[in-house]
Amino acid sequence: FLGFGGMSGGELKAVEPEEEVQRDTVRLLSGANGSSSEKYVLEDDEDEESKLDEWGLDGRYTFDHAVEHMGFGRFHWKLLMLCGVGYFAEITELVIVGFVAPAIEKDMGLSTVEYGLLGSSSFIGMAAGAVFWGYISDRFGRLISFSLTVWMTFIGGFLSAFSPNYPILFTLRFLAAFGIGGMLPVDYTIFLEFLPAKKRGSHIVLVGAVGVIPALFVSAIVAYSFSGKEDIKWRWVLGIVSIPVGIMAVLRRHVPESPRYHLAIGEVDKAQSILEKVAETNGVPLPRGKLAPLRKKGSSGESESSTSMHGKISLLFKGDILRATTPRLWLMWFLTQFSSSGMVFALPKIFDETFSVSKKRIALDLLWGVFGLIPGLTIAYFVVERSRKYSLAAYYVAAGASVFMFMLTTMGFLKNEFLAIVMSILLRGSMEGCFSLLNCTSVEAYPTLVRASGLGNAQIFDHIAGAMSPLFFSIFNDNTRLRPIAITVYAVAYLAAFVPTVTLPMDYVGLAIKD
Repeated sequence: FLGFGGMSGGELKAVEPEEEVQRDTVRLLSGANGSSSEKYVLEDDEDEESKLDEWGLDGRYTFDHAVEHMGFGRFHWKLLMLCGVGYFAEITELVIVGFVAPAIEKDMGLSTVEYGLLGSSSFIGMAAGAVFWGYISDRFGRLISFSLTVWMTFIGGFLSAFSPNYPILFTLRFLAAFGIGGMLPVDYTIFLEFLPAKKRGSHIVLVGAVGVIPALFVSAIVAYSFSGKEDIKWRWVLGIVSIPVGIMAVLRRHVPESPRYHLAIGEVDKAQSILEKVAETNGVPLPRGKLAPLRKKGSSGESESSTSMHGKISLLFKGDILRATTPRLWLMWFLTQFSSSGMVFALPKIFDETFSVSKKRIALDLLWGVFGLIPGLTIAYFVVERSRKYSLAAYYVAAGASVFMFMLTTMGFLKNEFLAIVMSILLRGSMEGCFSLLNCTSVEAYPTLVRASGLGNAQIFDHIAGAMSPLFFSIFNDNTRLRPIAITVYAVAYLAAFVPTVTLPMDYVGLAIKD
């Protein structure tokens, strides 16, 4: 599928990390010392080769030089589609479980606590998966996690359609969520590590777009097709929405290991072999010469091994920038998911009880909300290259305002089904814009040593919030007079995320990622 034939990512190997390595960029701005990200300045070939010779890289090119030289081509478009499956799986998990939960509650006779735990099981599994698979990816390579997580997601999701009772259903949904939790940090990491700096943010936004737009359309259409006037054929819904994930699991076997990861563990020949295949697929040549290894800062030789550091949590706080960035990202993920999962879980209930329409009509109302994704993600695609953090801050304000207006159109003086649908459209667009920009900012913030672990650990807070939010809503759900309190809290949480966002110490537009 990617033009790699039978190439594998290499054997399972524990990595032996290096001290902070010299930056391997195309050409850093004057004054760069190799320890921080700097903007790329592309020069003509002669100047590039001259500069490489000054670095002691005579006849060799750096990894970033190769990636910038190849650009974004056919290989990247195919990889983009395959990486989008992680986001597809997460969105279908959240939307479908929220939609079919009332039918499962009725069919299995669930208690209030069991009903809340059904929604929370997804986030408990994703939190555990994010930490586990993020560490495995940084310690043993991207490919093992990239392959196993999608199969786990498919198997757990598909078999849950045949669950005979609640404990088995809960276990299988947890298994699927455990896979999904690993897919997101690993998919974004492996995609980022193949990208050139130019329009990197826009391309990362596209990962969300190719995942979430099909996910919501498929979820809404399947839910609409299997919804009657009074019931939902939830087993059919769970089974059918898992099939695309199974198809992608087969196609993903052609994806190679990240060459940047190979380079980080000193496997230069394997990294170069993969780059040659990528260049061939893109129809462009690599720069002249051989790929240069990473080097320790201040060393002229190849990197040496010391104690293992890959995936080590302490590196998430190493240096002033990461010490300020990591806690802010964790808070942003918590607030974003708390509001988003709460609203996704609440929307079917609110439409059902507010407007007293059929289940099929509710599915149609939710389907209309999907159309908000297109303008929301289109705007994100363009604004992310102007500023990561200020664009994200603007989306938080839009999401908070949309939640507040949705409350007025379903519970307040503006109560009207048409207006509620319009507000749900605006909410969907701003919600997914928040996630796309937040994913982009998070995966760019960390070096190769802990990139997947950094995003995975940030998503612990994302999934904790997601587990709490349905339970929080269920507390207020039985009393319609108290329900506006829950919706108001969701709106305030979006607005509160504005503060840590605008105070992030770095904006990563055009900056080289760290190794």
